[in-house]
Amino acid sequence: MNRLLCLCCFVLLPCSLSLARDYYVATDGSDANPGTIEKPFATLEKARDTIRESKARVLGEGGLVVYLRAGRHVRTQSFVLSAEDSGEPGKPIAYRAYPNEDVRLIGGRQLRAEWFVPVAPSDAEFSHLDPAAQGKCLKTDLAGRGITSNLEPLQAELSCNGALMPVARWPNEGFVQTTSAENNITFGYADPRPERWLGASEAYAIGYWVHGWANRMERIASIDTQNKKITLAKSPSYGIAARKPYYVLNLLEEIDRPGEWYLDRQKGVLYFWPPEGFETSDLMLSALAAPIVSIKGASHIRIEGLVVETGAGRAIEISGHDNLVATCVIRNLRTDGVAISGQRNGVAGCEISGLGKTGVAVSGGDRRQLIAGENSVRDCRIHNFGRWERTYAPAVRLDGVGNVAADNLLYDAPHSAILFGGNEHLIERNEIHSVCYEVDDAGSVYAGRDWGLRGNLIRHNFFHHIKSNLPGSNGVHAVYLDDCASGITVFGNVFYEISGRAIMCGGGRDNTIENNVIAKCGSAHFTDRRGKVWIDKDESWKLLAKIERYNYTQPPWSKRYPKLAHILDNGYEQAKEPEGCVIARCIGWQNKRWLEKNSLGGSGGFDFYTFIDNIEDQDPRFVDEQSLNLALRDDSPAYKLPGFQRIPFEDIGPQ
Repeated sequence: MNRLLCLCCFVLLPCSLSLARDYYVATDGSDANPGTIEKPFATLEKARDTIRESKARVLGEGGLVVYLRAGRHVRTQSFVLSAEDSGEPGKPIAYRAYPNEDVRLIGGRQLRAEWFVPVAPSDAEFSHLDPAAQGKCLKTDLAGRGITSNLEPLQAELSCNGALMPVARWPNEGFVQTTSAENNITFGYADPRPERWLGASEAYAIGYWVHGWANRMERIASIDTQNKKITLAKSPSYGIAARKPYYVLNLLEEIDRPGEWYLDRQKGVLYFWPPEGFETSDLMLSALAAPIVSIKGASHIRIEGLVVETGAGRAIEISGHDNLVATCVIRNLRTDGVAISGQRNGVAGCEISGLGKTGVAVSGGDRRQLIAGENSVRDCRIHNFGRWERTYAPAVRLDGVGNVAADNLLYDAPHSAILFGGNEHLIERNEIHSVCYEVDDAGSVYAGRDWGLRGNLIRHNFFHHIKSNLPGSNGVHAVYLDDCASGITVFGNVFYEISGRAIMCGGGRDNTIENNVIAKCGSAHFTDRRGKVWIDKDESWKLLAKIERYNYTQPPWSKRYPKLAHILDNGYEQAKEPEGCVIARCIGWQNKRWLEKNSLGGSGGFDFYTFIDNIEDQDPRFVDEQSLNLALRDDSPAYKLPGFQRIPFEDIGPQ
């Protein structure tokens, strides 16, 4: 049975099975109505408040449903559900799209086509336009229509017919490079293009100014066209270096293709080269900076089947326990899609895309007591995330203890798909591809700099086609256990066409790498002894101090992680070595290297490893490599390895 149906069928039963009365909300309703299907409420708040008043009397078996009818439900403030709005075990309160209707919760303002007028040759800004845009660029006076809030440059966003429109930028694709770095805020450029930017007071430069894993966006303070130098308003985190990639955006002069736009914040004027069909388009400007839906300390709430979109903040925030967001479309947000804390909350069966930052941020659980949060992201498709925060804004972020990312499809992003910290998370049956395409020294699943990352399991995932397009990149990796990340199990995964390493272990201890299939990667495995060099480097390392916070030599940590409890048995210096790691029952094929090591901290990192029954280079006999069906045939040599377990390839990803 479809996993999503198993998870959600109890919330999709016909309302006739419920003993409670259901309510209805419609864009043409009235809060003076009784909330019936014939006479619906106008607002979610009215439905919520009515339930508050009558819940104890009417909440019956099966719970209660608030049906939202088709149309745009524009939100100017968060829809807030608190503890008093909770359902009960087996009796959830659901806010659900009416069957087969398109219901949209919108955190933005609709801009009407008739508000726009052409930028005419007589207008002062006409000469600033690119020749290609002259006669095609339109403008509208937002300020004159009372739209003045949340218009900071690159805070407001524009979508048309559900698709995000690109802010005018140069170059349109890819990067140019700094020619020199005079100081931490000034750099040289080669192309004469900046000479055209007469209105660049609100332009921003986005670049990988020093490191390929550290992207920063800073406002341009001034441009010296005579000496070909650009000065930023503030130094990026690591300064600026020569020959580093960057691009510039939010420029009127760079509107040179359909869909591009520029906002003059000081005048409140929006300039836009509309795409085809603009006259009948659905044009939205993000506005609401608060979450569109906020579940604060409530329980047994369901949000189902809605489109939640076009906000300047998050779509949904959840705390409390036993809440679920299911089968929703969440898109076009300036920041994150969903943020989860508390216990046993989940996101399931959702399409999540167009995020400025993270898709779903999950926390919960007590790390000191090792109590699981049991929050989850399941059966979702998450893509086109990290649009503004280009690094360290993943599809899924797991923190705390005992949370889950399973059965998802994660793709199309400049940096990582999953970042995790804490303990005993399960990362399982996810398909991950086309991520890390803009960075260097990064991993699609990443954790680092903690001896205490014990109990995390990365199992039965499919990693493929992970390659960086960043100029000068040395490669990106599938699973990256960075800077002595320890106590993690990587079991039963399939790695295929990874430009860097399939499994990158940066000096960590007690990592188990087992039962994996690794084909056509740069390297199958990597390790080094970096702990000998860097563990005492600065406060961000201090690995011993980090685990001491949790009394790691005392229960529950000592019982759960006995190897960690004895990490100092042979002395602090020996603890810095990558001891206790195992590579067992893995099969490789056509990788450039089976084992890759470097001399950081001294040669011989793999000397501390245990190797058991591996096949370094033999055709694993995939079912159909050309169609990416990388399940193993029954005659695969992997099955000759003692104890090799079948990988359930057909179950990976949303079903």
